[in-house]
Amino acid sequence: MKVIIMKSASFRAGLVGMITAASLAACAPSMPTYQNYAQNHKLTVAETVERMELYVRPQGLDLSARDRSAMQGFVNLYGNEGDGGFYLNVPSNAAGAPGMRQAQAEIQNLLMRSGLSSAPIQTGQYQVPPGAPAPLVLSFRRLAMQPINCAMGDDLTRTTNNQAYYNFGCANQANFAAMIGDPRQLIEPYAAAPPNATRRTIGFDKYVEGEDPSSALPPRQQVSSTAGTAN
Repeated sequence: MKVIIMKSASFRAGLVGMITAASLAACAPSMPTYQNYAQNHKLTVAETVERMELYVRPQGLDLSARDRSAMQGFVNLYGNEGDGGFYLNVPSNAAGAPGMRQAQAEIQNLLMRSGLSSAPIQTGQYQVPPGAPAPLVLSFRRLAMQPINCAMGDDLTRTTNNQAYYNFGCANQANFAAMIGDPRQLIEPYAAAPPNATRRTIGFDKYVEGEDPSSALPPRQQVSSTAGTAN
């Protein structure tokens, strides 16, 4: 009888353990399985419009040194990253004013001095009420990386299936996007230079003759790890 009683006690203990484990499993939240962080936080390239407003006086542009530096930086940005034409939008109520014509000529001279004399400059007008102050608007289009928002919403320790949380790798993607200088690199590859047929023929001939096809290094490029060691 003592043996039967011990078995009954162990059976009850095991049953209680199974019920407890089932209860804990039922309380655990289900965690979704996310894709690779490169898919969750994709690098996105979008076209943006850079815009600069210049208020022209009757005698033309009368800019301070700081304003001229800002305009020079705007032109340099167009030369480095601009995509398409350079637009000069003139207010309709001052399109024929002498100061506006002088301002347009000064901007074209600035483009020429910056090595952008062949840039496609397009001039247009926008409607403004008579007598209302309105600026000369410079603009151009360029491609830019879209910022990635890595705001954290959930606790990093809330996981039950050993999966990475949703924002895993987001900071890496955001930093990578910030380091890309030319977004066109993600859209199309750079054009490859034509191959050097002469060098290819020399290498192939050496390979056929059983010789080393690699180029010989100049003596100054050969470095020994034992140079300069003390005896």
